[in-house]
Amino acid sequence: MAQSPERPPYSTLEVSERDPETFQKEVLQYPDHSIPQAVPLEQAAAGATQSYYSPESAKEVINPPQNVYAGAGGIPGVYKDPNGFAYQNAAAYPNGVGYPTGPGYGDVTAYPNSAYPNSAYPNSTYPTSSGSPVESNAYGPSPLTATEQGSQYPPPDEKAAPAATICGLPKKTFFILLGVGIVVIALVAGLAGGLASKNNSGSKAVDQSGSSGSSSGAGSGSPKDPASTNSTEKLILDNSKVTASNWTDPSGVVHRTVFFQDAYNSIIARRWDSDSKSWTTNNLTELMAATTMPLNPQPGTPLASASMDHNPTFETHVWFTDPGNIIRSMASFDALNRPDSWDNDTLDGAVLETWPGGQLAAMWQRCWGADCNGTWVVAYQRPEGAIKTANSSTWATATVAVESKDVAANSSLAIIPQLRGPWLDRLELVSERVNSDRTGSMRLTNYNDTWNGADQRVTELQSDIPLPSPTQQFAATKWANWTQALYIALLKGGEIQGNYWDGKQMNTINSFKFNSGPENNFTAIAMSPDAMFYGISNDEILEYSLDTNDPSNFNYVGRVFP
Repeated sequence: MAQSPERPPYSTLEVSERDPETFQKEVLQYPDHSIPQAVPLEQAAAGATQSYYSPESAKEVINPPQNVYAGAGGIPGVYKDPNGFAYQNAAAYPNGVGYPTGPGYGDVTAYPNSAYPNSAYPNSTYPTSSGSPVESNAYGPSPLTATEQGSQYPPPDEKAAPAATICGLPKKTFFILLGVGIVVIALVAGLAGGLASKNNSGSKAVDQSGSSGSSSGAGSGSPKDPASTNSTEKLILDNSKVTASNWTDPSGVVHRTVFFQDAYNSIIARRWDSDSKSWTTNNLTELMAATTMPLNPQPGTPLASASMDHNPTFETHVWFTDPGNIIRSMASFDALNRPDSWDNDTLDGAVLETWPGGQLAAMWQRCWGADCNGTWVVAYQRPEGAIKTANSSTWATATVAVESKDVAANSSLAIIPQLRGPWLDRLELVSERVNSDRTGSMRLTNYNDTWNGADQRVTELQSDIPLPSPTQQFAATKWANWTQALYIALLKGGEIQGNYWDGKQMNTINSFKFNSGPENNFTAIAMSPDAMFYGISNDEILEYSLDTNDPSNFNYVGRVFP
């Protein structure tokens, strides 16, 4: 076993006391309480699109009917305000006296979702009338109760004309059945919509495609794709990013996790392992929806992830930004035994603010010895422009890695571990520098115990690439015991360029081949540390393995999602 350095153990990322995060702030999100107004039933029938109300006291009855008994077919007269304007659709009996129960006759149960008690129009922002001030005797004698009939009038003739019907049913029965039918239809439609949404972004679903493969190019699972569908429904957010990480458990089973945003802006985790050879879904946003710390990611948020496999600790973390450009995190703190359990990683309360639209990169940095778990490292661009790295030993104090003068605004980022002799405790950071008003360069900066003097440890990878854009992204991976590396860039327009370190020198790769698989047009890319490539193309996430004998080739493995 290699000997430890002569000096005592040290933190692999120094804490800069001169450069703390300068402020803390809390971002509050307020829900939208706007409630649309409903159009009353009688006005909707006349083509109205808005709800209008006038005080009952400003109305009077014109042309009162001679017979006001409901059974005799009398129709109440129209309203008229003091200026002479007639309300043709107003009901003369606002409280529905003498009319059968049903919509439009004052039955409050016709609108069960009303926000106001006893309201016939549930979504109206106006309070309902507590009763008409018009004298009831203004309409003539009121309909009488059975008691009054017995005391003042002879009993009704049993041979009187039958009551009016609708479709052969009494009016009251017809309207009751109609209301029940409408409620049943609404419930069925709502249930169908809810099930469709859950199928698209459910908290857990298994895809038996078994698409993930090994870095040698031979698939470790069947490359069969899920059955195609004729649905045109979008499944992945148009500007979603993608990130991936991997780890190996004590039994030698390889685990991979791919993160992205679905069409509903939820953060989705797709997990695969070489034992089951199947993909499993966790909707992290849905899992946290009912908690006191629900997720609220930016649409198209930058995504970064990393995994730890330092026995007995096995974890997977993902980082993203909220609408205030503050870095947030979710983690599976026991990925080996409880892979479906995800919790908020609070970053010890640190407030790490990014450049609006800036990218993220992350990794797990190992210790040089075997007596610690190492640290999580996240690279991001600060609002003043510098690239910083924050680590889990002191989240609140980030260190400048690349000065603002040496980096482009909204620079793409990638980060990967680097060997220091036998120890994997250093790292490499990829970012972009501005060359002119039209082009930039992709650069590799080495961390060597400190970021001090990092501008003297820079390797030029790609020169004269386009300036940063929302679709431009960097990715990196290594193989052959971390001695060979590939650094790639997805440029505007979908072109991919990169560089290959063969262990002795850096080689430029101007184009890549994606062998087999569907036609691709990548809008987002990522690579896991075990030389697997993931890309979003045509509303799908595709998986390829790197041909390590010819790093300009990627071999199709399968579809990760859907």
